[in-house]
Amino acid sequence: MIDKDLISKYAYLDKSAMLARVFSYPNDLKDAVSRYSGLRLQFEVPKPLKGITIAGMGGSFIGAFFLQDLLQDEWELPLFTIKDVYLPAFIDKHHLLVAVSYSGNTEETIRIIVEARKKGVPTVAVTSGGLIAEHAEKLGYPVVKLPPGLAPRAAFPYILTALTAIVDSVVPSTNLTQSVAEAASFLERHCDNLLHIALDLSEWMLQNYLTNRLLVVYGYRPYLSACYRLKTQINENAKFHVFFSELPESNHNEIMGWETPSNLFTLTVRANEEPPHLRYRMEFLLKLWSERGVPFREVKPAKGNRLEELISLFYIFDLASVLLALKRGVDPTPVETISQLKKYLDTRINLRDVLKPQ
Repeated sequence: MIDKDLISKYAYLDKSAMLARVFSYPNDLKDAVSRYSGLRLQFEVPKPLKGITIAGMGGSFIGAFFLQDLLQDEWELPLFTIKDVYLPAFIDKHHLLVAVSYSGNTEETIRIIVEARKKGVPTVAVTSGGLIAEHAEKLGYPVVKLPPGLAPRAAFPYILTALTAIVDSVVPSTNLTQSVAEAASFLERHCDNLLHIALDLSEWMLQNYLTNRLLVVYGYRPYLSACYRLKTQINENAKFHVFFSELPESNHNEIMGWETPSNLFTLTVRANEEPPHLRYRMEFLLKLWSERGVPFREVKPAKGNRLEELISLFYIFDLASVLLALKRGVDPTPVETISQLKKYLDTRINLRDVLKPQ
């Protein structure tokens, strides 16, 4: 349910209505399902199909990370993600590249597309327009269009559903898009409780940030994409530094940093039913932080299947990050420093030249 009172309270500050955008998650997911369900890509799927690679940056990347969490221990077909400018050597004409760029002008993703073209890798573009749509249409690549006018991070429901529809199209045994539709209804049933969690979490984070502490988010598969989403959403919406750490890897190195007093506070993302090997590690960390006076908080997803749990965490964290921004008096939508970087790069890199055949 959309909390109109909360939206009204911050309307003077939230000029682009980011809070309302997050509240619309269930509707956006349903709209996306109606747009992309039954998608049929007009190209020849590689035979055999050895894997799917999804490339993207920032808000355009997070859907790929979500899919990895969703499928990593249930799917035999390799799903590889790239948030860089390099296409790994093993990706060839028997792989499918899905290039995601909301704006259609992301330099890193354009460079990946160019490398894929040189190697003859079949490519599908997911974008709202820009140079990538123009280039893809010229070369006859399938283009899955995203609705224009959104901040890339706010387009997550559409990007995720476009990706599930592409997977369903090339791997007919899957039915991921229908699962997204069910997850939208799941969110509607749980949204009041999830909002309560988000409000409490945003206040807790604000009070810690106001004492000059920095947040570290800890998690493990299959919730790493949600942990990473919280990091990037706080970065872009609230304009705070926040760091992300993966278990159990951080137990083998980063844990030593707690021997020195720090200005950190921590949030852990935990499963409703945790396997013993992870539960013991979490128990140790919580005891360690408690002994050292480190503020910490645990967040668990709403109980459901894996997709529903992940969606519930994304909803909580997106709301919490926007509320954190608004509570500190910051408009969550503008990303001025990113815009400055893009303007700087535009004076030095001509993306049309990058797209030209070498």
